[in-house]
Formats: sequence, C-alpha cells, structure tokens
Amino acid sequence: MPTAHLGRGGGCGGERKALLLPVTRWRHCAQQEAAARHNAIKHLARDVHPPTQVLTYVANAIETKVHDQKCCEAVQRLGSVLSKYLALYNSSVDCLQQSLQVQKTEYMQDVVNAITARILELKHQLRKLEGYYYQYFGSGLIQHGLTFDDADPIDVPCKMTRSERVQTVIDEVLLKAKEEKKVCLEEAAEEDKMSPETNSFLRFWESDNESEEIEKEISEIIPQLSEESLKRMEMIKLIQAHELQVIRWNTRRKFKREKWEKELNETAKPQARLEVKERAAALIKKVLRINFEIKRHRARQRKLDEMIGISLCIKPNYEETLKYSMVTDQRINKQKQYKEERLSKIEAMEKIYLKQTEHNTADEYKDFIREWFKKWYAEVKFFYDIPKQELGGSSLIFKEMVPTRSEWQKEYEAYLQEKKSNKNKTNAQKKFERQEAKKEEMKLKKEQQRKLKMEQELIKKIMKNPKQHPGFHYPMSKKTENILQTINNYRNDWNDFDTRETEGYKEGYVREIDHNNACMNTKLKILKAVDEDMRQELQVLKCALQSEYKRNNEKMPENMKVKQKKAKKQKVDSTISESVQEKMQELASSGYLKENTNMKFQDFVGDFNFVGDKLRCLLQRAAPLCGETRFLWWEKCGDVVLGARRFLLVGPRGSGKTTLVNILSSVNNAVLFELDPANVSPDLISPAHLRQLVSSTVTCARATQPAVIHLKSLNLLYCKKVPPEQNKQNLNMFAQFFVRMLLKKIHKNDMITVIGSCSDPWSTKTNKLLKKFPDVIMMPRTTYTTVSFILRKWMTDNRVVPRDLNTQSIAQLLQDYSFGHIRDALNSFLTPDNIIKIPVYGLSPQEVLDHVTKNEDDKVDYKKYQEWYDVNTTWGKREVNRLQSDREFLLLQQKFVEKMRKRGVLEKHQVPH
Repeated sequence: MPTAHLGRGGGCGGERKALLLPVTRWRHCAQQEAAARHNAIKHLARDVHPPTQVLTYVANAIETKVHDQKCCEAVQRLGSVLSKYLALYNSSVDCLQQSLQVQKTEYMQDVVNAITARILELKHQLRKLEGYYYQYFGSGLIQHGLTFDDADPIDVPCKMTRSERVQTVIDEVLLKAKEEKKVCLEEAAEEDKMSPETNSFLRFWESDNESEEIEKEISEIIPQLSEESLKRMEMIKLIQAHELQVIRWNTRRKFKREKWEKELNETAKPQARLEVKERAAALIKKVLRINFEIKRHRARQRKLDEMIGISLCIKPNYEETLKYSMVTDQRINKQKQYKEERLSKIEAMEKIYLKQTEHNTADEYKDFIREWFKKWYAEVKFFYDIPKQELGGSSLIFKEMVPTRSEWQKEYEAYLQEKKSNKNKTNAQKKFERQEAKKEEMKLKKEQQRKLKMEQELIKKIMKNPKQHPGFHYPMSKKTENILQTINNYRNDWNDFDTRETEGYKEGYVREIDHNNACMNTKLKILKAVDEDMRQELQVLKCALQSEYKRNNEKMPENMKVKQKKAKKQKVDSTISESVQEKMQELASSGYLKENTNMKFQDFVGDFNFVGDKLRCLLQRAAPLCGETRFLWWEKCGDVVLGARRFLLVGPRGSGKTTLVNILSSVNNAVLFELDPANVSPDLISPAHLRQLVSSTVTCARATQPAVIHLKSLNLLYCKKVPPEQNKQNLNMFAQFFVRMLLKKIHKNDMITVIGSCSDPWSTKTNKLLKKFPDVIMMPRTTYTTVSFILRKWMTDNRVVPRDLNTQSIAQLLQDYSFGHIRDALNSFLTPDNIIKIPVYGLSPQEVLDHVTKNEDDKVDYKKYQEWYDVNTTWGKREVNRLQSDREFLLLQQKFVEKMRKRGVLEKHQVPH
C-alpha cells in the first residue's frame, strides 16, 4: 500500500511501524506531525488512501492478553491504544471526506465504522475497569508521539442523508420565516418613525410654548454626549497627544544642544583610550552574539511549541486555518460533483444495457430456473418454492442460497418424525411442553446469572485483600476482526488499481467498475420481471405433480415452513404532506424551529486535562475539561442515527449548553426545535395550545428526522420552590406537556434526540428530573487556557485593544466566571467612550477586570455543581465510591506491608504488588 497523504495527523503516525516510542522523541514526532499539517494543502493535491498498514499493525498488536498488577497500568495501556485509534480515526475520516476517488468511499466508510466500533469498545472497557465516565489518555499520547489535537475527533463516523425533497421543504420553510421576520422588523421600524412622540420631535419648531418640555424630553431620550461633543473630545485628545510629542522633541533637542556646548567649551569629560574602546566593543559584540543566539533558540522553541499546540502567548495563525478549510470545502464539493456525474452515467448505462440484452437475458434466466425445476423433479419428485421477493426472490437460486435436494430430504424426514411424535398430542399438551421448555431455559439462565454474580462478589472480596489481589486485566477485543476484514477487502479490490496512474484510478471513478455494476443492477431488474412468469409456471407444475401423485395413489410431500432472514428494505424517498408543511411554517414563524448554525466540535473551545490520568493514579479527583466533554459529546453525536436518545446538560448560564446542542444538530445535519417556556406568550398558555404545540413539534420532527428537540429551563419546570414571578399552575402545565407528553409521543426507533438543559439543579426535584433524563453531562468549569483564548481572540478582532495587554493576569482571575459571561462582558466593554480613551491613555488589565467582575452575582460556584453531581447522578456515585474504595485498599496495603516488615518477611526497600 502506498503511504497515506493525510490532511490532519496522518503524516507521522502513518509512516511508523512501532506503537511505542520513547518520551524523548515526542517533540521530534510532534514536529513531523505539525509539518504534515502545515503542508496539508500540498498533500491534498495527491491521492488519499486509508492508513491500512498502521491499522493492521494496531489490530494485531492488541491480540495479546495482558495482565497488569495495578489498575493504573492497565488503564494507561488501554488509554494508549485508545489514543492511537483516535488518531487513526481522524486520519480515516479526513481521507473519506477529501478523497476524490468516489468509488473508494464505501471501503473507507467501512474502515471508519470499524475503527469507531473499536473506540467505543475501548471506552466501555475503560469505564468498566476504572469506574469513571470520562477517559484521560495523556500518557498514551506521549507514548505514541502524538498531541491532543490528533486525538480530538473531527467529525461523526456516519450521518443519515435526508432526501432532497424533504431538505428542499425545510429550506423553503426557514427562508420564508426569515423573510417574514424581516418584514415585521421593517414595519415596526416604520411605526416607530411615524409615532406621535417622534412627530412632535420633528415639528418642535411649530410650538414656542412647549419648547422647554420638548428639550427635557429630548435630553431624556438622546444620549448626554452628542456627536459634536464626541468630536470635540476626540480633537482634544489628539491635540494632547501632539503636545506630548512636541514636549519630548524639545527636551531631546535641549539635551543635545547642552552636549554640543560642553564639547565646544572643552568642559565635557575626555573620551576613553583606543584600547578601552576596543575592549568595550569586543565585550558588546560578545554580549550581542549571546543575546541573538538566545533569541534564535527561543524562536525555534516557540515554533516547536506552536507545532505541538501548547504555546499560549503567540498570535494564532487564522490565515492557514482558513486556507486549509477552503481547500477542504473545494474537495468536498468536487467529490459531490463526481458522485452526481457517476450516478447519471450509471443510469444511462443501465438504460442502454437494458435495451440491448433484455430479451436474451430473460430467456437465459428462465431456462436456468426451468433446469432447476427438472433437477428437483428428477431427484425428489418435488418442486421447492421460489423465495418471496422481500426475502431475495429467485436471485437466491442463482446464488445457491436455497437448500439442496439432499439437505431438503434430511430436513423433511426430521419434519415427518416430529409431526408423527406430535400427532397424538393435543394443543394444550403442546402449549404445556413449550412453557416447560421456556421455564427450563429460564432456570438455566438464572443459574448462570447466579454463578456470575457469585464470581463477581468473590472477585470484589479478593480485590479488597492485599494478600490475594489478582491484579487487573481486560477482555479480548471482539471488533478487531472487523477492522482486519475491511482492510483485506480494500486491498483485494484496490491494490491493483492503486498502482496505476490512468484517469479515474486516482480521481473521479473507474468506468469499468461502474459498467459491471450497471450490468448487475440491470440483470436484477430483469430477474424481478422473470420472477412473476416463473411463479406462474411453478403453480402449473405443482398442479400437474399433484394430479400425478393422485393417479399413483401416493401422498405428495408437504411444504415445510422455513424461517428465513428478511432482506434489508431499500430506503424510499419520503415526502412531507401539506399539513405538515403548514405546521413547520407555524413553528418556524413562532421561533420554535431554528436554523442550522453549521458549527463543528472545534467551536466548543477548550483544552484537555493533561494530567488527568496521573491524578487518578495518585487517587485524586480529576476534573474533566472542555476536551473530555468534546470527546464524550462526539460519542453522543454518533448515537443520533441509532434511535431516540435523551440527555441532560447541567451547568451555569453561559457555560456552552446551547453551543453543544447546535454542534450536535450541525454535525448530524439534524433539524433543531427549541421549546422554552419563556418564549411562550402568556396569553397562549393553555392546555389546548401546549398540546397542539407539542404534537406539531413531534410530527414535524418525525417527518424531518434526524431531529433535535432542545428543552430549556428545566430547573423552572421541576423547581422545589416556585419563584414569585412565576405561576405554579403554568409550570406544572409546561412540565406535563413539554416533558411527559413529549417523551411519550417519541418512539424508540425515531431518530429524535431530546436534550434538556438545567442551570440550578440543586433547586429542582432531582428524582423526577433524573427519571426523565438519566444520562447527565455536567458542563466543564472555566480554565485559564480557555479564558486566554477568549481574550486573545477579543484582541485580534478589535484593533483598538493594545497588543501588549497583560492577558495572563486577567485570565488567572476570571476562572470563576462562565465563558458566555466573559465574552459578553468583553464585547460590552468597547463603548464609544472607551474606544476614544484607549488610543490616548492606554488600557490597563485592572480596567478590563473591573468591568467583567463588577457584579458578584455572575460568579459561579463550580463546587456546588460537582457536589450535586456526586450525590445524585449514577456516574457521580460510582466515581466517588471507586475513589473511596481505592483509598481504603491503599491503607490496607500499607498496613499489610508494615505488618510483613515487622515479621521480617519483607525488607525495607521491598514493596509487594
């Protein structure tokens, strides 16, 4: 296989054959990875293949069952494998999205699905081994010479494609709602212009007596600083700046004149000797050389840090990212163009081939099936039924997927014996036997479960005993065979094509393959038409066979009921009825149907917890950050195509809950519905209106699935104490319809994801809330790096902010505030007055800090959220219990070691495993 040319994270990992690298090579490998990403645009011009060599090596490397003495060692081993698979997943997805050979996409999609299954299996094994909901794999990345950017998933593995008709209807509805909103805003603006108050301002010169009142009203409405005063202040500041510059120039001129006068009057100090000057010059040169050498070393180190992605004080390079994304979009559009061209050409080939070979092919198929009838009659004097069309039809005969004559005879003899044994039994007896068989089966299952439970309890007891601790291990993988099989399929079908340089093998599509597929599809269509004729002939043959058995006074064999697996039904393009379109239009006009925001996982900004796995090894609590939340959210986004799901996002206002919902709807191309009690007009709050609203939402979501329904302000619907401004009856009504009725109307097979958001969970009836939303995801706390990124982006977006602003100190003191509050406060800081003052007087960090922290109520107590999560949620309880049990075992182990040392069994330097 040729070397993979990857757009992200594939250059270094695709060329190495070993999984484990020493830590000293981390920077070197990261430099290669960053260089590969930097030159991604050049690589995209070449062909893109899946990284099959590395995949095969990884799949084979983990076939060895490993036994670790410590849980930390087993977790790090699994984490290292998981990190490598995540890097390979990103490389494979990048290949899938950017490959211009459209016929390879099916093989690449199989590889991506196989890697995804293995990643989910590793996550499940880690959760079972550790007892924690989040995974940390910093040590594993170091082992493989990777960075956290390589392990950050870039997209979901598979998406459900909506039909073009439905997508067109959705676009039209959203566009119409946008135009209606624009018209309403224009009408409101015109009404404001033509209001009587405004007209009185426009005609203030017509009344002399009311001039004072009008001036008072104008002073109340118009800001205190008019345009003239603002212009005057600007000119004053400019004059002051010019005066300061002139004063500095005059002072410099005065000192220079005094120096000249001293030199002319020979009162200045005498110059140094030539030898002293030379020595001083040599010293200055030495210092400058050392200084520039240090600068060059720092520049190289800064570039390495930038490549690795850990530099925090350099200006981000948005141009390269924008350029790379533009090239990626161009390749994706070109891939879609090739796919459309290929489909149109395949249709033309099928039509031509159907005209040329329709009659000859149909006759050949009929002759083959008739010959099959003759063989059955000659050997067993019976005709086997043609399989039903939904099970595969007569194509199963050509594929030899029906029983042979000898197999049918054996099955028929067993069928006759079973029928003979059940001949004298009544229906009640048969029913009793079936029930007894089920009971016996249930007994065996319960016995197996009881044995398994006893084994688990015994293992738990042994795990708490330092003398008999068995160590830790993880089961063998059940998904690696799928990875190896997909790789072999790719190699068998494309190894010959990859070595060629002709048109279509590297870009576009191979016409030879499409021609064969078109012939196959055409023959299947002809075979469906042949099916009907041959079934009629089969009925005639069966009638003749029955009459023959009658003449010979023999009994004709019976047809046995054979259970066959149903073939997968082909997806039919669905349409939206006019009534559903009207409901969608009403929801869009009312603001319940939202427009897609086209967000990605990278829009949820934040770093991974670099030392999370090490903290767990030290039996300390590790808090998940934005990186771990993104990884968990990637898993939830992949579950959208599996059926109905429900999640609960818990976190303060402005912590990114709405951002995660928009990411999930964007990456899955899902339609987003938003139900918020605050958006419902008080005049419309009634059972009839809410029932109709929920019914319309579910109907439209089912018609446009995949869909996402975002339920906001669940803390109000399940609050313990009703706020004074709220009505208890209305809140109960919202909870009844927005939650209970909504969840009942959604079936488990519907691809509708319901996401609830809650900001104050401790003030709610937790049991009722978690009964409806058992899967809880807590939003991460604000970190120093995230605030630094927000501040740097604020500086780059606004040129008036000085580049030497000390953002490090500001970021250190803003970690107790949410992301949204910091972003909104920074945007509101740039008022016209501050924009004028900053160029003249500068900007101090204290001014920005005072503006952001002026309200103490905006401060977030993240410990409160963590305590609620630990006490009430399933995973929170598990994590607390696991941490407590590990600490207790550590104390028992220390006591055991001390006891053994006192007996003299162990020496001071020896420690048992």
